[in-house]
Amino acid sequence: MKKSTKKLIYNIVACILLLGAISWVCEKFIHLGNVEFTENAQVKQLIVPVNSRVQGYIKEVNFDEYQKVSKGDTLVIIEDAEYCYMVAQAEANLANAKSGKDAMHNVISTTSTNISVTDASIEEARIVFENAERNYKRFSTLYEQNAVTRQQYDDMNTAYLAAKARYDMLCRQKESVQSVSREQNTRLGQNEAGIKLAEAALELARLNLSYTVVLAPCDGYTGRKEIQEGQLIQPGQTLVDIVDSEEKWIVANYKETQTANITEGCEVEIEVDAVPDHTFKGVVRSISRATGASFSLMPQDNSSGNFVKIEQRIPIRIDFAEDNDAEAMERVSAGMNVECKVLY
Repeated sequence: MKKSTKKLIYNIVACILLLGAISWVCEKFIHLGNVEFTENAQVKQLIVPVNSRVQGYIKEVNFDEYQKVSKGDTLVIIEDAEYCYMVAQAEANLANAKSGKDAMHNVISTTSTNISVTDASIEEARIVFENAERNYKRFSTLYEQNAVTRQQYDDMNTAYLAAKARYDMLCRQKESVQSVSREQNTRLGQNEAGIKLAEAALELARLNLSYTVVLAPCDGYTGRKEIQEGQLIQPGQTLVDIVDSEEKWIVANYKETQTANITEGCEVEIEVDAVPDHTFKGVVRSISRATGASFSLMPQDNSSGNFVKIEQRIPIRIDFAEDNDAEAMERVSAGMNVECKVLY
């Protein structure tokens, strides 16, 4: 082969490689057409912390790291002996409150009977008193006419005063019994309030007992396992995090200059670094009304005068389309980096 022919072949190969490199660079870094590209994007999923609601020692741990769980699965069992005793104590307090109410009902019934007996006695005393009063008035007239002796008049006066005193005594006795009855009814109301309080305490004790069995709040995958049997846990302590597998979306941070052509509903092409052999489809769900920096704990303050213009980024939520391959979607996890092309 002639030297000039070899040189021509080398030049052709070099041109092909150069064109290929230019094409790759243009495709990777220069996105022509009606597209807005960013690689500042990550997959998001709900991460649900599973917290303990009671204090106690861990009896069983029924999950492993990164294990798939379903809603309602038992994750952790806490020692429940103390809470069983609390339930038994609350049941006893409720039974005691109910028996106190029954006893008060019996006392009120007895008091009502005494009032009825007192009413009958008062009626009898009233009749005797009125009869004695009539006899006294008649004997007073006869005594003034000297028709009866002083002794007869005094006897009738004594009988009249005795009947009147007995009648007054029974009336006051009735008032006293009625006062006792009102007090008993008040105590009955207190007993009923005590029963409601005991019932609430029993429900709370049973609720705390149920909290000793910690269940998965959703379908998903467990995170790191950082607890063990015999460990003392406190209320509010996180036992494990569950990555909710029901929903996945992307938060893409576009430059503010790129958002002019992006609207809700725009189609999106998504490439996930961890799934390089598949291009996913998505749609713009919503656009933040504030820059990402505005949500930081210490937003930038430019009022000092030392202003340097920094291009801001706008968070945009992108939902995966429903027709994406299910097997490929299973490979997508929270926190993965993605590249997004919004088509407009």
